[in-house]
Amino acid sequence: MSWTIETVRETTAAPAEVFRLYEDPATWSAWGHAVRWARVDGPFVEDAVVDVKADYGRVYHCRITQLVAGRVLVLEVKPPLMTVIQTYAVGPTPGGSRIRHALAISGPLASATRLIGLPRAYQRRLDKEVAKLIAIAELGAFDADRIATDPDPGP
Repeated sequence: MSWTIETVRETTAAPAEVFRLYEDPATWSAWGHAVRWARVDGPFVEDAVVDVKADYGRVYHCRITQLVAGRVLVLEVKPPLMTVIQTYAVGPTPGGSRIRHALAISGPLASATRLIGLPRAYQRRLDKEVAKLIAIAELGAFDADRIATDPDPGP
């Protein structure tokens, strides 16, 4: 069994401002829902691995499975007994951009995580993540000190 959640929102920020944040792992801790830090060794390209330290201490090795410049970033991480696909997409609208963040969980533990309520908990976190990303993108320049961070380390 698997499950997927997503958040779609519009912003006045240009797609380039949004995607600039996607392709710079150094910014992920300012808007990502559970990111303490993120870094990539080498170029940010398909099949590269981004190491992401979660706010609860574990480091995940996220492989870039799809990268469409200015439009889409898809990451895959494989914690024990699960596959997690994270999709970050941005497209133009007449007033700015439409942003879509999605999280898809599959594997033997997907059913158990669904039963204990993780989709609902992660939906709230995904909603906050997109709101933070929009706030930063609308500033037009990354300034982490001006963006409030959510101290809630929960799921």
